[in-house]
Amino acid sequence: MTKNLLKRLVILKLLLLPFLSISQADDELFSISGVITGCSANKPVHVLLYNEAVFKDMIHIQENVYQPEKEFDCAIPYTLQVQKGSYVIAAFEDKNINQKLDFFFFIPKEPSGFFRAFTGMSAPNFEKLKFDVADNFVNADIELQ
Repeated sequence: MTKNLLKRLVILKLLLLPFLSISQADDELFSISGVITGCSANKPVHVLLYNEAVFKDMIHIQENVYQPEKEFDCAIPYTLQVQKGSYVIAAFEDKNINQKLDFFFFIPKEPSGFFRAFTGMSAPNFEKLKFDVADNFVNADIELQ
């Protein structure tokens, strides 16, 4: 390799370094953690993560399933790994172990809930339920009802 070519490669690397750092920063993962309560302590609990693009169709982008460890006490710690962005977290206890939340018309038949409180007779709204992640996020607790 000639000295001139080596010099050019070093200069090119120095010029591109800031862009490579930005790209790597966008891929950084943050933890969202909390505790799920309100379940019966003997059936699996599903934690579902949504972003705005998939929320309307209720297609989650991440799902973790937890089995309560204690027979009569349901307090399940959970953790999700996400990139910087806006998210909604939902959870449900799978009473009949069919791996989905069952509904009677539009009302959940199994204990369920969101990280942000949801009330009302309308469909859940991403803007009302979302929270922003730009760092590790703790105490994203969910009470199933």
